[in-house]
Amino acid sequence: MRLVFPVFAALLAVAGCAPTPAPAAGGGLLPPGARGIDLSHHNGRVNWDALDTEGLDFMYLKATEGRDWKDPDFQMNWREATRRGYDVGAYHFYILCKPAKEQAVNFIQSVEVRDGTLPPAVDLEYAHNCEPYHRDAAGTRAELQAFLDRLEAEYSAIPVIYTTPEFHADWIAGHFDRYPLWIRSVEGAPDMPYAIWQHSMRGKMAGIDSDVDLNRAAGGMPEE
Repeated sequence: MRLVFPVFAALLAVAGCAPTPAPAAGGGLLPPGARGIDLSHHNGRVNWDALDTEGLDFMYLKATEGRDWKDPDFQMNWREATRRGYDVGAYHFYILCKPAKEQAVNFIQSVEVRDGTLPPAVDLEYAHNCEPYHRDAAGTRAELQAFLDRLEAEYSAIPVIYTTPEFHADWIAGHFDRYPLWIRSVEGAPDMPYAIWQHSMRGKMAGIDSDVDLNRAAGGMPEE
């Protein structure tokens, strides 16, 4: 079921529903068809030797959430993933009711600038979120833009936006078109250009006891 908070609905009505151009695909972020997962503390302790047998190419690791929460497994996961040669990036779960500046500081304090890593990513979705910090759509988007600008300046890379088709249609389309998209679409391929497709939230991987989010770079189809 699609979740839209009451204030969200009012803001969207004010913002209007004019058609907007498709976002950039973000080609070149990863090799076509590259296989990856994303990990957080929710996945528990990883047996990295076992996980290595899966033949994965890349990983995104949760680093932070909101203005002060830090994933307790991030640093360990980062060390292991980079040591084993995966393409690795970090992501932040963006909380709509918290100031962007403080959220950016939280992420930057946790994720050191490193050459050769994947661009930072921001997780934007309705699930587990709250009503926007600003009371109007323009203010909410400006706050998000400030967060993205701060990360781009810090890491000299255009951040990746992780989102759902619903959140993309409501808030992203036509406003953040220069950012590569990482789309969660578990019922079929996204109907928009994307850099990464999260095609399952219930994947199984050797070395991980919990379900795992499965991702594939543009240019390759998920395995059945």
